Amino acid sequence: MESAKPSLLEQYEPQEIGVIVVNPQINEARTSPCGSLLAGAGYDARIRIFKVVEKESVEREAIGGHNGWVQAVAFHPTGTPGKHLLYSGDSWGQLRATRLTDDASEPLWHHMDAHDGWIRQIDTTPDGSLLASVATDRRLCLWNSQDGTLVKEIKDLPEDVLAIRFHPDGKLLATGDAKGKVQLWNVATGERIREFDAGELWLLHRLQDVGGVRVIRFNRDGSQIACGGVKPANGGTVQGEPTLFIFDVATGERKFSLNFGEQKDCLLLDLHWTDDDVLMAVTCGTPGTGKVVFRNAQEDKAFYETTKLPNCQSLSYHPASRTLSVVTTNRDSNGNGRRLDKNGEYLGNNSPIHRFRLGKTT
Repeated sequence: MESAKPSLLEQYEPQEIGVIVVNPQINEARTSPCGSLLAGAGYDARIRIFKVVEKESVEREAIGGHNGWVQAVAFHPTGTPGKHLLYSGDSWGQLRATRLTDDASEPLWHHMDAHDGWIRQIDTTPDGSLLASVATDRRLCLWNSQDGTLVKEIKDLPEDVLAIRFHPDGKLLATGDAKGKVQLWNVATGERIREFDAGELWLLHRLQDVGGVRVIRFNRDGSQIACGGVKPANGGTVQGEPTLFIFDVATGERKFSLNFGEQKDCLLLDLHWTDDDVLMAVTCGTPGTGKVVFRNAQEDKAFYETTKLPNCQSLSYHPASRTLSVVTTNRDSNGNGRRLDKNGEYLGNNSPIHRFRLGKTT
C-alpha cells in the first residue's frame, strides 16, 4: 500500500539544532551556497563569520573595513566550499567585496562612496555576474561583481528604495520604495517595464512616512512577485499588520493579499519562497514581539507559526541541508539606557541566531 504524502507541517516543522549568540547586535545573517558559513551584518561595522557544521559553530576572524552599520550582506551564488565571495554595504554608503577561503579573508574591491548615504539592500544576479545596490540617495546601481566596475545606474528615483531583487532569469530587477511602489526594470537597458501597487504598505501619519516595501521575492519560475512590509495603522511607535502582496509579473494583477499576524506583530522583514511554494517569513513588532510563519499562498491560514522568538530580523534558508537561520534580538532588550548591571554599567543588546533543521526526524 502506498504511504500517504507527508503534510507541509511534517516536511517543514522546525527542529532547533543550536543558537549562536552574537554580541553586539547584527542586522541580518546569510548562508553561503555550500551551507558551511554564516555571515552576519554587524552594527559595529564588522561582518561576523561563523563556520557551521551540524550543531557546532566556530567564529572566524571578523571582516573589517566598513565605516558604519553593515546593513546588507550577500554571497556570490556560485561559491564552493573554501572559496566564496561576500558582498556588503553599510550605512555610510560603502560597498565592499571580500574573498573568503577556508581560514582567511582578503579584500577584493571596495567603493568608499558607492552611494551618498545608507545602502538599504544588495542582491546578485542568479549567475553572480552583477551586483545591485540601492540607497537613500535614490540611485539604483549595477556593478560588475568581480572588479566592482559601475555598469549602469538609474538616478533620481522618486522615493527612497528599501528593497531590491533580481528576477530568476537575471534580465529583470524589481525595486520597492518607501511609499509602496514596486517597479520592474530591464537590466540591460535600464528601462522601467511595469509598476505594482503596494501602496497599502505605506501611511502618512502626522507628517511621518510609515511602512514601505521591506522585502521582495520572486517565485521559482519568476511568474509571480511577492512584496511585503506592514499595513500601518499609525506612526510613532508603529502598529500594523505584517502583510504580503503577490502580483502576476506579466500583467501586474494582484493575485493574493496575505496577512502574517496582528497589529502588534508589525513588520514583515524577511521572506524565503521555496521551490514548492512555501512562504517562510519573519516579523518584528513592539514591544519585543516576533513571529516565524510558514504558509502556502493559496491557503487561508499558516500551517506553522511560533511567537517564541523576539524581534526577528532576518531568515536564511539552505535547501540542500534544510537548515534555517533566524536572527533575533535578546529578550528584554532595551535601547534607552535603563538596563544596568550590578556595577551600574549599561547592558547592550545581542543577537541570538536560532538555527533549525526543517522536517520531522525519525
